[in-house]
Amino acid sequence: MRFFPAILFLGRLLAAFAASMLAPAIVALIYDEPGVSFIFLATAAVTLFFGMGMVLAAQGAAGEVRRRSDLLAFVAAWPVAAAFAAVPLFLLGATPSPVDAYFEAVSALTTSGASVIGDLDAVSRGVVFWRAWMQWLGGLWTIVMAISILPTLGIGAMDAFRSAMPHGEYVGLGTRARQLAATMAGIYGGLTAICAIALWAAGMPPFDAIGYAMSTLSTGGFVTDTAGLGAFDSPLVEGILIVFMLLGAVNFTLFWALLRGRWKALARDPEVPYLIGLALVGTAVITALLFRASGLDAIDALRRGLFTTVSALTTTGFVQPMSVPWPAVLTILVLFLMFVGGSTASTAGGVKLMRARLALGQGRRELARLSHPHGVVAILYGGAPVSERTIQSLATYFILFTTALAALAATLALLGVEPEDALAMAAVSLTNSGSGFDLVTGTAARFALLPETAKWVLSAGMLLGRLELVAALVVFLPTFWRR
Repeated sequence: MRFFPAILFLGRLLAAFAASMLAPAIVALIYDEPGVSFIFLATAAVTLFFGMGMVLAAQGAAGEVRRRSDLLAFVAAWPVAAAFAAVPLFLLGATPSPVDAYFEAVSALTTSGASVIGDLDAVSRGVVFWRAWMQWLGGLWTIVMAISILPTLGIGAMDAFRSAMPHGEYVGLGTRARQLAATMAGIYGGLTAICAIALWAAGMPPFDAIGYAMSTLSTGGFVTDTAGLGAFDSPLVEGILIVFMLLGAVNFTLFWALLRGRWKALARDPEVPYLIGLALVGTAVITALLFRASGLDAIDALRRGLFTTVSALTTTGFVQPMSVPWPAVLTILVLFLMFVGGSTASTAGGVKLMRARLALGQGRRELARLSHPHGVVAILYGGAPVSERTIQSLATYFILFTTALAALAATLALLGVEPEDALAMAAVSLTNSGSGFDLVTGTAARFALLPETAKWVLSAGMLLGRLELVAALVVFLPTFWRR
């Protein structure tokens, strides 16, 4: 009975997820794929059946507010939804096995962008749309969860998060999530629509424009055909993608505030200056390296440097076709940008700019204590002092992150993956930037050739990254289940 609110929430989530499957079914009909449409409709019916069954089983829990139950629902939402999302991918032959289908679904919903589908041109338009649509939904869910539950739990220093929206009293995940989903869907959907229209005006076909818009705002990085951005090779298209990748990596509560005329919220946000600053510095360094080592002219080097920097920093992972040598030092820079990631309450992955800023503050404080051991040095974030509890939570997060990174890389190496690739794959999975593997290594990721056990490991890594590590691990503690 203690966790019936979690079951109720998951049931309602699955019912909503079933309704979302109508979109690819309609797209499949538009592209004259009735068989594909039927599979999506059948999967939607099965998902709805399970969802409503869970709702009816836990109906008595309506109205209850239980933080542990909310945490369980938050952790279970992604793997449970991915299981149902994988069904049409396997039944339609887009992936050769259920494991591949689950990997693809997890990658989409966590907005990671790693893919086991080698030839997108060989799969149906309904499936291509479903992948982008899953990323879009996953991005929305990421924003809602980052605002509604993580700050209240104080996980991974999230209690330092500065939201531009009013907090109010904690009313439970179900109520809060529904309210936020309705609000954020309008903002998120509006930005996606503007991006799609801009890409269409820049020369993309409507289907590609919509697909890229959903992948861009979700910072997921899925493309709509095998050629990827090479099919367009347009500076205008790349410029539009740069703008909206950056918007996707901004705290979405700021858009809520700006729409209400609260312009001071943007000036007070601690993360936006770091996002812009890192983008500018990264662009300057990468442009200089490309200009010097690759023989590109200044304009082309700047174009590629800016796009690569923004793609990595926002963990989108879009890759431009490169016919020139890739300087080895860029691997380190790209990994660093992916590691940092975007703002809190955005769709971007990484450790988030907020945590990076707090870690720098803690580092400066420790250096100051070397010369003044008894001095009191406060860490400020957004103009407010940060508590010791938050700093301890931050340290716990980074310890778990590095431990998980080492464990994932070692496991992949033991499974036969080359050590360099194992480390890169572990990093891009934990930072939810799987499509950025090409940016890190300069070669195409062959996730489809990995053994099935390695795909399970990477799926776990993507889920851990999106669940902020601490939240995912807490539910495995025996104390979590005790009364």
